[in-house]
Amino acid sequence: MFELSSTLIKSIGIYLLVCYGLYHIKHPKMFNEKDEFRCFGLNPGETITPFWLVTTLFGLTTYYLLLIQDGKYVH
Repeated sequence: MFELSSTLIKSIGIYLLVCYGLYHIKHPKMFNEKDEFRCFGLNPGETITPFWLVTTLFGLTTYYLLLIQDGKYVH
């Protein structure tokens, strides 16, 4: 049915570990004092680095770097 490449499996594993680590650390730029996610924005109490944006960019970058490392980016 579906075939998952080893690159995709590795990147998903790394992504999940990083998501768990960031959620466990609860960095003040991503979470407020009540341990809730901060909203995306420039107003006080908001952040330009929300959890969803950081993890999405990290996941895409990880997958891209693993593709380049394996040399499978050109078919």
